Amino acid sequence: MAENTKKLNKERGSFRFAWLSLGLLILVVGMGFLFSPSILSFLRSELQSGNESPGYPDAVDMTKALIQIESKLREEYDLRLKSELGKELERVRADDEEKQKPSPSAVLLEMPKGIVADINQLSNGIPLRTEVVYGTGEIALDEFQLHDSYTATYQMKLRNPRPATRMSEIERGTPELAKILPGLIGMFATGFVSPWHETLYRNKISEVRANVGQLNRVISKPNIYDCNTILHLQSEKGRKVFLMQADMDAIVKGSDGDRSPVMPASQVDSIDYDPFTAYHWAKIGKAPNPMIAGWERRIAIGIKERDHPEITPEKKIWIEQRIDVLKASIAAMKKRSYLISAHDPYIVLPIDVLTDHKDPYAPEIGDYAVVIYGRKIYPCIVGDAGPNSQVGEASARLATALVSGWNSAQKAVGYPGVCYLVFPGSREINTSAPDHKKWRAQCLALLAEIGGLGEGYEYHDWTPQAP
Repeated sequence: MAENTKKLNKERGSFRFAWLSLGLLILVVGMGFLFSPSILSFLRSELQSGNESPGYPDAVDMTKALIQIESKLREEYDLRLKSELGKELERVRADDEEKQKPSPSAVLLEMPKGIVADINQLSNGIPLRTEVVYGTGEIALDEFQLHDSYTATYQMKLRNPRPATRMSEIERGTPELAKILPGLIGMFATGFVSPWHETLYRNKISEVRANVGQLNRVISKPNIYDCNTILHLQSEKGRKVFLMQADMDAIVKGSDGDRSPVMPASQVDSIDYDPFTAYHWAKIGKAPNPMIAGWERRIAIGIKERDHPEITPEKKIWIEQRIDVLKASIAAMKKRSYLISAHDPYIVLPIDVLTDHKDPYAPEIGDYAVVIYGRKIYPCIVGDAGPNSQVGEASARLATALVSGWNSAQKAVGYPGVCYLVFPGSREINTSAPDHKKWRAQCLALLAEIGGLGEGYEYHDWTPQAP
């Protein structure tokens, strides 16, 4: 504190010296102006004109003359003096800004700005605007006890987007869609917005409200606006189409001992890796699912913790429940096989959409679908169910086909520019191991029912790829 006081006195001294120098300059300018040859001549003429006889006037006459002269002098030299003063003040200010630090006295004597705005970018892409608003209150002893003397107000604002309903609006995200699938134009006349679009955004708002107190858990801005539209369309032949335009997040999950008996240890031993997909089929081969070994090790660890003599009753119950879940999951993996996201092209839709059996346009697990991005069409199926507040998910195989160099740390497509067309009711009655060639042929036949592909656009061929 003593060091700060010395620094404050030093800067105050510098400030006084600057104004003293300015005062001296004013005096010099004034004196020089007063005793210049033209002014002296003017004084003599004024003194002589006030007396009939030559000689020096008496003291009274001299005082009167000086008063008269002063009023006339002001009119002549005020303009020049103001000009000189202005120039000097500008120079002093410039020197003060360049050579001196801000005066501590200014910090002590000047109140801060009433509203201070600071724009920050949260990690989830939501701009956060903060304001500090203050006023004058009572003494600190009183304000310390008042509930509202120091408060914070936080408001989350969200504009709910309307669905795109015109081809021109959809083509802003997926250019040339009307040329890629010429039959869609005629289907728009009788099509309508899916109620699932409104439900999706209601779910998003509900999730925002649930997590509004924890900013970094609130849905990110890209995931809020991940869906541009959901439409229900129907061709002249009666083929129904569930059209969704969204972004694309890719997932890494699934397991199948028959096609991939060996998996990376980072997945086998991970407590986060999900070996299941909603699309599954009866296991055929004898090779065990590689995820079983990792889950058996987790059971062994759980049993050891459960049998520890110092374990609490509550934790023991929790561990036993977890062991039961792991055992049931292992039994499922012994009976069934699942899609592998790195190998199988499939998309993911909200679970409530997939389980709504009353809506004739609602897709189901196993329904055939196509994904349109750029100038290419990718055949696939609906392979898994996802959260009800997010759309635009697909397998890693599909993501890497759309975007070269994609990795799991990023979105494949970060804006709603991917079109997903699902053919409700097209799934096979009995599920079976993935047959990518069959999927491609079935999707091509379904596209023909809605007008077929436009000329010059590529229909993707899934070349054989080992899991």
